[in-house]
Amino acid sequence: MRKPMLAGVLAALMSASCGGGGPTEQDIHRSLEDTLRSVAGDWVGTTSAPNVIRIDFKLQEGSNGQLTGTGTMKEEGAAAAVPVTVTGTFQRPVLSLAFDGMVVESRQVKGTAQGSYTTVGGIATTLALAAPGYTRELPILLQEK
Repeated sequence: MRKPMLAGVLAALMSASCGGGGPTEQDIHRSLEDTLRSVAGDWVGTTSAPNVIRIDFKLQEGSNGQLTGTGTMKEEGAAAAVPVTVTGTFQRPVLSLAFDGMVVESRQVKGTAQGSYTTVGGIATTLALAAPGYTRELPILLQEK
């Protein structure tokens, strides 16, 4: 969703550097700021080994920075993806998410993640998993598709 806009900004920048009279530095800064202003849209979260988990989800923004969404998650080696619901907040730049319905290591868990959304490259943070008698923290990269 954001990549086409970023590609357009970069193409314009390249044409400007070749004497094409493209956007100014201020135009590019404003475009990137607009991109980072909203978190609505399609996202993917990926953890790394030994517990590889992929979460695909779509966020919608409500009033006062409230977020809702749905998606799926799949742990590497699991037979199938399972549906998840997502809630959270976005008080720029802090993005906080909660994932309900996750199944990790054959147990139902709730996942939470929080990070600072300041670059279109994504948010490298921690996915905290919790269930009665179980906690685990995994590094995760959250990125807009």
